[in-house]
Amino acid sequence: MSDSTPHKRKVPLAARIDRLRIRHLRFLELVDEHGSLSGAAAQLSLSQPAATKMLHELESAFERELVARTTRGAVLTQAGQIALRRLRVALNALAAAIEAIEITAPVPVVRLGILPLVGVEALPMLLAKMASEPNCPRLVIQESTVDGLFGMLERGEVDCIVGRVSRSLDVQATRQMRVTPLWEECLAIACAMDNPVARKRAIQLADLCEQDWIVTPRGAQTRTLFEAPFLSAGLVPPQPVVESSSFHTNLCMVARSHHLTIAPESAVRHYAKLNMVRRIRQDAWFPPGRTVFVTRNDVADSPGVIAVDKALASLVKDKSLGAAFSA
Repeated sequence: MSDSTPHKRKVPLAARIDRLRIRHLRFLELVDEHGSLSGAAAQLSLSQPAATKMLHELESAFERELVARTTRGAVLTQAGQIALRRLRVALNALAAAIEAIEITAPVPVVRLGILPLVGVEALPMLLAKMASEPNCPRLVIQESTVDGLFGMLERGEVDCIVGRVSRSLDVQATRQMRVTPLWEECLAIACAMDNPVARKRAIQLADLCEQDWIVTPRGAQTRTLFEAPFLSAGLVPPQPVVESSSFHTNLCMVARSHHLTIAPESAVRHYAKLNMVRRIRQDAWFPPGRTVFVTRNDVADSPGVIAVDKALASLVKDKSLGAAFSA
């Protein structure tokens, strides 16, 4: 006896994707942003029935419930959050593509994220190197913290970064990225030109505990590296008088005060050349940090990213960067 029970045929993935438009992707992002279907609908100039239909089409394509209605509005389900993380990459890639072809000259556009320390010496060297090459890409530069840069890279907001490896980066994320080591740089202690501490021939960690400090907030990589030698020596790390995440700001404040600060060696050297600060003589308390070039696998072979990668590799190979950070 044959089974006459009808079976629901699974719609192929390609057919489900073809049902969606860019507005569907934006709709899910807006629901997450506004916490309601009505807020997302208003942003897209949709009626409430049209918004409900759009959500139904989205959930049919993913074959999952993406949005849960609540008494307070709407929230993304776990499946919705996973989908949005991926869709944001697509939306950011689309925005970058539009920006790239809107400019007059047909040159590659590279969205480059950097740590502030890169802007002191490495970025000018990179620009000079790339300017001498044909078809130099147009750079759109964003600065952030280590975790901030990797967050932007994971969401597709930048194509590549020059920074440090993030401690919070998960294994799944690293599989989507290509990491190239560049150079190492230590942290250095700086003070004002007339600070008596700068004239001491030898200074101990215990002496530094008595000083007033300006350092980055807790959770920042520099703060962790700063506190490590004190903890290893059985000392309580100094409690900062001022917490500030920008080493440029910190060095400028130190130049006009009696405080000490810690910053990348290249930055301290830069401000010392301007006769704003002095570097304090110290032992090798702080281990060098490795700066890396990181790009997403899906854009690693694009002409602009390749140009940035090659320019950095050339600077490292001829020791232009190495000399700058070890001088």
